[in-house]
Amino acid sequence: MLDLDRILADLNDSQREAVTHGDGPLLILAGAGSGKTRVITHRIAWLVGQHGVDPRDLVAMTFTNKAAGEMKERVEALLGIELAGAYVGTFHAFGLRVLRANAVAAGYPPTFVVYDSADQLSLVRAALKDRGLTPQDLPPRQVLSWISRNKTRLVEPEDAAAEARRPDERLLAELYAEYEARLRRAGAVDFDDLLVQVVRLFLARPDVAERYQRRIHHLLVDEYQDTNPLQYRLIRMLAERHRNICAVGDEDQSIYAFRGADIRNILDFTRDYPDAKLVKLERNYRSTGNILAIASSVIRHNSKRYDKTLWTEIEDGPRARLCETQADRDEADFVVGEILRLAREGAIPLEQCAILYRTNATSRLFEDRLMARNVPYRVVGALRFYERREVKDLLAWLRMLVHPESDQDFLRAAATPPRGLGQKTLDRIGEEAAARGCSLFEAARTLAGRPEELPGRALRAVDAFLGTVRDLTDLAATTTTAGTIEAVTEAIGYFDYLEKAFPGDHEGRAENIGALADAAREHDEAGAPDGLAGFLDRVSLRSDTDDVQGRRGPSLMTIHSAKGLEFDAVFIVGMNEDLFPHPWSTSEDDGLEEERRLFYVAITRARRLLTLTSARFRSQFGQVVHARPSRFLDELPPERVERIGGPPDVAPAADRPARRATPAAGMARRTGRVEYEPVAGDESGAWRPGMHVEHPTFGPGIVMTVDGPADSPRLKIRFRNGRLRRISVNHAPLLRG
Repeated sequence: MLDLDRILADLNDSQREAVTHGDGPLLILAGAGSGKTRVITHRIAWLVGQHGVDPRDLVAMTFTNKAAGEMKERVEALLGIELAGAYVGTFHAFGLRVLRANAVAAGYPPTFVVYDSADQLSLVRAALKDRGLTPQDLPPRQVLSWISRNKTRLVEPEDAAAEARRPDERLLAELYAEYEARLRRAGAVDFDDLLVQVVRLFLARPDVAERYQRRIHHLLVDEYQDTNPLQYRLIRMLAERHRNICAVGDEDQSIYAFRGADIRNILDFTRDYPDAKLVKLERNYRSTGNILAIASSVIRHNSKRYDKTLWTEIEDGPRARLCETQADRDEADFVVGEILRLAREGAIPLEQCAILYRTNATSRLFEDRLMARNVPYRVVGALRFYERREVKDLLAWLRMLVHPESDQDFLRAAATPPRGLGQKTLDRIGEEAAARGCSLFEAARTLAGRPEELPGRALRAVDAFLGTVRDLTDLAATTTTAGTIEAVTEAIGYFDYLEKAFPGDHEGRAENIGALADAAREHDEAGAPDGLAGFLDRVSLRSDTDDVQGRRGPSLMTIHSAKGLEFDAVFIVGMNEDLFPHPWSTSEDDGLEEERRLFYVAITRARRLLTLTSARFRSQFGQVVHARPSRFLDELPPERVERIGGPPDVAPAADRPARRATPAAGMARRTGRVEYEPVAGDESGAWRPGMHVEHPTFGPGIVMTVDGPADSPRLKIRFRNGRLRRISVNHAPLLRG
């Protein structure tokens, strides 16, 4: 037996209670910064070294290879031996191991291969081609996303076909069946199958399931709040015999519903296992007392959680700072200035500062300000703003309007969104360009003038493309840069393309296009005489970040990317309604509670200094709109927060009247937290920028601008798919929030 003191040394009482629990179900609620990984690794070491569990009878699952590797290394360091035979790894790696050992029983050859995303897309494209369809008719990524959702729900192709009610659903079900048939013929599985087929195997072969149930005496699951229904079902199956399941997680940090995570899995643990022991890890080793008090005050407003409160023996430290600036540009200037001040005074180094935001599009202003002052920085979990695919797509189109002879921009614009210019047509254009020693654009114009050299369909596609470039070039000469971006986006149908090509990510990409338009509006307002060409030059200089790449500096990231990280100083920016909480989350209580958990995660990334910022006016899709402070700021304990800077006429959060939707006297339609009511067309005073509305066809949206005569106002509305539309209130049955 291993020396017990070596395993239990330096553990607090709650940690020791969790580590030394014997048999039976155990739920460890590990608050932020409470030493979760330490408890898991020490528990594994205690089970093996003190409780006598054979390592071959132990399985520990987590979500990343990095976390699994770190966990295994720590356990082996504690035990002083290799953890031979134990499984410590990810869910999908476990599934692959089971399928490899039972391939024939699962209906696969022993040498089956695992297809990656590129292989999967190839199968979908082949299935589409067999039906005479092109990727333009039905984007393969959209098909694959639909298939994945059905597979993880254990819905077979024939069941999907039976559920189909519309022609498009029947087509998707047929493609699903063909996709599965092609996988089987290739002796292959996709990533979803690594779990789906294990669950199906266990259901079809109880003897195989029982073999694993007998073998796994102890099952430990990390980040239990992030499990999806399929993972939950697998866990329940594996723990059915011995019931020695240890679930470790924090419902207050459940922020991945968009990936399929179901918070009910952790909330219902004690219902699933009524005899479970519950241990709360509430002592935080990371943050000051003020930061933890703020985090606890905020998260307490959620109803779907266990009762726990973080505490620390670290001193209270400075109060959090809250700054409301006049505009979002001022907000970026303030934050960058504060980071430089902290570094200059030797208080906090640059690399220990983090700027956290709700959406990736928010990073643009902060990146611009940092680059303008030659401050090194790094963007975590995403590309730098001007390197993002959708931004580069639009920039290629804009450069075509200034310098159409750029072959690289010609090819990108011709392909994104697809313009019907196939590879054969592009090859013919390339041949003409090589023969004449000219650009692809000039070659395309030449071929368009010789219609006998191109098939009819190709000729029409070339003519349409050249016509679009010509019309947009003329428009760019007479309008602002921001107006040009809006016109290009509409003319090429870019928002429709994003929605089809990136069904799970189109909203964030659309927001990046809006941020590019905001950058263009800044350029316009500066009064630069060189218009679009000058803007493109400015972007080129902003994109050339070799001087800061790889050097140490502040980190910029979304709050989702920040989970698991910590910094001495954290700046949570964009604390405005319709930004944080995200506008599409407030339509239902579950969404709002997850947004609050995101805020909680952001707060608890800070060790010493926490700063929250908002702006009274923000740029959105090239328009300036009035921005209300985030409702979450009303939940901060005033004694723990210091207001700094900001316009003098801004009342403290505690003095602001509560924001409530207007009652509709029985005529309103309630949708979660947003209440919509019909508004007569002549009530122009009722419309204002920032208002939530809903259109019967386009769905929910946000009013960007209001113009036109008082008796017939026109609204520019950004709808949920990112598309901007001008709506006359006299001709559209809008509902307002």
